[in-house]
Amino acid sequence: MEISYTRYRIYRECPWKYKLIFRDGRRIPMNPKSSFGLSLHRALETWLRSKDDSLDALHEALRSRWISDGYPDEGVEARWYAKAERALTRFREDELARRVRVIAIEKEFVWERGAHTVRGMIDRIDQAPDGTYELIDYKTGPGVPTTAQVSGDPQMRFYALGAKRALGLSAATLTMDCVAAGERVSVPYSPVEEEKLAAEIGAAADAIDAGKFEPDTAYCKRCDFRNDCAHSTERGGSAAA
Repeated sequence: MEISYTRYRIYRECPWKYKLIFRDGRRIPMNPKSSFGLSLHRALETWLRSKDDSLDALHEALRSRWISDGYPDEGVEARWYAKAERALTRFREDELARRVRVIAIEKEFVWERGAHTVRGMIDRIDQAPDGTYELIDYKTGPGVPTTAQVSGDPQMRFYALGAKRALGLSAATLTMDCVAAGERVSVPYSPVEEEKLAAEIGAAADAIDAGKFEPDTAYCKRCDFRNDCAHSTERGGSAAA
C-alpha cells in the first residue's frame, strides 16, 4: 500500500469517498478555484527552477503552465488569469527581498512504515542564513491561516515527518505562503507528536489495504459527491440506504 497525504486526508474525511476516487475511478471536475491553484503551483515551480528571476520570465512561466480547464467561459478565465498575474508579481517582489537559499523545489520523499510506503511532495525547502531549514507549502485560496492553524496543520506535519524520515532533514520552521493573499505565516516546528502521526498514517494504510470503506456522513455537506453518493445525507435532504 502506497499512501500520500491526499490519500491519507481523504480516507480520514470519509473512507467511502476514498473508495469512490481511488478504487472506483471517480474524478472531481476542475473548477476555477482548483484550476487557478494548480496553475500557480506549476508557474512557481517553473520560475523558481529557472535561472531567470525577471518579471518577464515569471509571466512566461504562467503563460506556459496555465490550465484552461474548469472555467465556464473565456471572460471568467481572463479574470482569474489577471488575478494570477497580480499574485505572482507581488510574490516575486517579496521573493527578491528575502535572504534565503532555496534547497529544493517540489521535493519528493519516500519512506517505509511497516508494509506500506509513505510518499509526498514538498512545495519548497529553504535554508535560512543561520543554517536552519524551512518547509514551505503554497496556498492559493483567499484566506490566511492563523499561526495555530499552521502549527497544527496535518499536511505540514505530514511533510515535516517525511522530510525527517526520508531526507534526513529536520525542519525548524513551517510556512504557509498564501500566494493569492500576499501573506506568509511561519511557525517553529515541534516534532513532539511525530510518532503519533506516523502511527495514524500506518493505521489508515492498514485499513485501506484491508478494504475498510465504511461511509462517514459527517463530511457530506462539503463532499464533491454529495449529490449522487449512495450514502450522502445531502442528496434529496435525507440519507440514502
